Amino acid sequence: MALNVNRSVADPFYRYKMPKLSAKVEGKGNGIKTVISNMSEIAKALERPPMYPTKYFGCELGAQTNFDAKNERYIVNGEHDANKLQDILDGFIKKFVLCKSCENPETQLFVRKNGIKSKCKACGGSFDIDNKHKLATYIVKNPPKIDVDFSKADKNGKKASGADAAAAVAAELIHNGDKGSSNDDDDDDWEPEPVEPNGMLSAGMGKLVLDKDLEKSEEQRLDMLHNFFVKAKDEGKISDSKGQKTLCDEAERLELKQKASLLLANVLFDDKVLSEKQIQQHRNLLLRFTLNDKKAQRYLIGGIEQVVNKHENALLAKSAHVIKALYDNDICEEEALLSWGEKPSSKYVTKSFAKKIIENAQPVLTWLKEAEEESEEESDDDISFGGEVKESEFLRQQREKAAKEEKAKASNETKASNGVAAAAEEEDDLDIDDI
Repeated sequence: MALNVNRSVADPFYRYKMPKLSAKVEGKGNGIKTVISNMSEIAKALERPPMYPTKYFGCELGAQTNFDAKNERYIVNGEHDANKLQDILDGFIKKFVLCKSCENPETQLFVRKNGIKSKCKACGGSFDIDNKHKLATYIVKNPPKIDVDFSKADKNGKKASGADAAAAVAAELIHNGDKGSSNDDDDDDWEPEPVEPNGMLSAGMGKLVLDKDLEKSEEQRLDMLHNFFVKAKDEGKISDSKGQKTLCDEAERLELKQKASLLLANVLFDDKVLSEKQIQQHRNLLLRFTLNDKKAQRYLIGGIEQVVNKHENALLAKSAHVIKALYDNDICEEEALLSWGEKPSSKYVTKSFAKKIIENAQPVLTWLKEAEEESEEESDDDISFGGEVKESEFLRQQREKAAKEEKAKASNETKASNGVAAAAEEEDDLDIDDI
């Protein structure tokens, strides 16, 4: 069913149409979410990237949003009715699509240093967008892609060379501050038509995109890396060393090596059967990110907190087993685990839920703490032989050896004593017989 883009217009012959919003609720409990199944079609009708209305829903509903442009999944956390979302979409259209002069939706957004401007292609009107709205901040960081005007590559009315055209395109993109979106990269609907004069432009643009990834916000780069991990998991590339190295290289390229472990936890363990076996199965991959890095280990624990929170009924009671598995497999060091257990944090889940996880894991934390204290006490008994420090384990073995030798000696003495007594008794018997 098609609706008028401006629903305040009742004219059935109104030429600006969009599909009616379709929403599907998935999951349950803390993991419930609403997937807008036709967001790509709606966004195309509005001539806006689909992330904009999705983020607008999140701003208006106070909910987190997520999107995977390649698979056309646009998600708002929580359960939301399609009719309610349609009404909220009207607000987005009024604020970020319709022209303030003619109320037609033929507008284009431009990000400038002093804010966001909109220009109408129908009436030529130009106006400022409300920069106080939360979505405006997102648009500034993720400006819409711009159709490149190749006329600027033409110098003095003469056709420019392929190299000149490539340079002009790059200069145009940089001038307009096109930082792109982590999800726009895979969305063909918003990608300019590729132009390859002698193959030179594609190479130049490839380098430009690579360099510009690091100009994106951390949130955008985290979205990119999360999508990269999900795709690798779906394609079965997380179990072999080559695939694991690719994941590590991508995290380093985006300068997210430490925080990548949080994303990995959500990707690897996003189900109700998080177990010691799973942790052991992914040990090598996790160690690529956490080895000798306590911050990365803390991010991993934070990611596991989020997974447990998502599947509380199934996983909360297993918290102690999961924490012990992280320690047994050398993925998280004793110090990192004890530091986590000392004080609940609200960085990854609510503080109250973090406290619940720590309480469930307390037997393991107590065991680690006692082992640490015992180790410190024993270290006072360390002795030196030939410049080498022999730990208390050496002393323990020596004490056990000495005890065994003492026991054997006592046993031998007892046997010897019994032998003498037996001989004396035999001698006495012989004397009596002789008499």
